[in-house]
Amino acid sequence: IFDALDECPDRHQFLDLIKDIHGWNFDTLRLLATSRYEQDIEKTLRDLVSHEVSMDDGLVDSDIRVYVSRQLEDDNKLSKYSAEKKEEIETTLSDGAHGMFRWVVCQLDALRKCRSPYELKKALTNLPKTLYDTYDRILLDIDEDNRDDALKLLQWLAFSVRKVSLSESVEVLATDADGENGPLFDPDRRFDDPRDILTLCSSLVTVTDVHGIFHYPEYLTDAQGTITELTLAHFSVREYLVSESLRTHRKLSFYHCDTKLANTFIAKTCLTYLLQ
Repeated sequence: IFDALDECPDRHQFLDLIKDIHGWNFDTLRLLATSRYEQDIEKTLRDLVSHEVSMDDGLVDSDIRVYVSRQLEDDNKLSKYSAEKKEEIETTLSDGAHGMFRWVVCQLDALRKCRSPYELKKALTNLPKTLYDTYDRILLDIDEDNRDDALKLLQWLAFSVRKVSLSESVEVLATDADGENGPLFDPDRRFDDPRDILTLCSSLVTVTDVHGIFHYPEYLTDAQGTITELTLAHFSVREYLVSESLRTHRKLSFYHCDTKLANTFIAKTCLTYLLQ
């Protein structure tokens, strides 16, 4: 199973690999690949595909409605609403999703923060229309005092050559490679609770507990060999961070991630941390 071919960083090499595997002609071999539509992927796989399933909005919308309904029943913060209010939430989100699960996930995250019927009604009335509009709203909600830390975190997660642990992210935020008095690592800047990092960027990042990971040093894992990874919540977040729309945004261009500048920042942060 090859999931999300469009998100593969070495896509052309990977497509060549799929062609090679297909050429083995094993009678019992079956390949399943998923992807958003991309011209190079469609062109490469066109002659190899025996069955194609198009996930149009109509097929996905029913799944989205089921997902929203289940969240409204099971989530501690969402299950408090009346049946009538749940129906309103379910209908509003399902109608506005247009096949985008990711959009729905972000809206549910926002609704969990509503503290009153007034705030809920306001949120449902002013839902962002697109995924990028949703990401704009998340960045606009970041406090001025947290902007620098949020940018550090997003740059690191978008351009790190491997996934980053939550504890490593804490060290990143405690390191200032461009301090007024020179490069500095300040232990007092470490978060007391590493999971508070999630409050910096809201739905843009997520954590996952993973087991049996060998590319981390042993001191980062617990006794069971488990480590908590911090990642961007979805590939679309990285696409958004490097997008032209963010670069030219009147209020949010500060968060645009340039490849060269981000890699320079990562290198300087590592050197600062190692030399302290």
